[in-house]
Amino acid sequence: MTDGLLPFDRRMEIMYMLSAKRSLTRRELALEFSVSDDVIDRDLVILNRYLPLEEEYKGTRIYLNRDEEVVLNKCFKYLNGQDKRTLKSILHKFSTPK
Repeated sequence: MTDGLLPFDRRMEIMYMLSAKRSLTRRELALEFSVSDDVIDRDLVILNRYLPLEEEYKGTRIYLNRDEEVVLNKCFKYLNGQDKRTLKSILHKFSTPK
């Protein structure tokens, strides 16, 4: 558990956890940080200002921001073979739904 963190530190940890795991429930986060679901809701509102988060039935998902998506699409034309397929998969999984 990572209880007793300042709000900023907790939010940074949440960001890292979401980046690594891609999907976590509010309840899982609240238990991890020994805070209420309401505190996690406020943290996610603040994080959503900087990271596009998608609400899902069982968790929260992070998408590429617009600048990241643009840069990866520019790189796409310089790749071939497996690298191109891998980048296409990343863009498909993490681009913001249109």
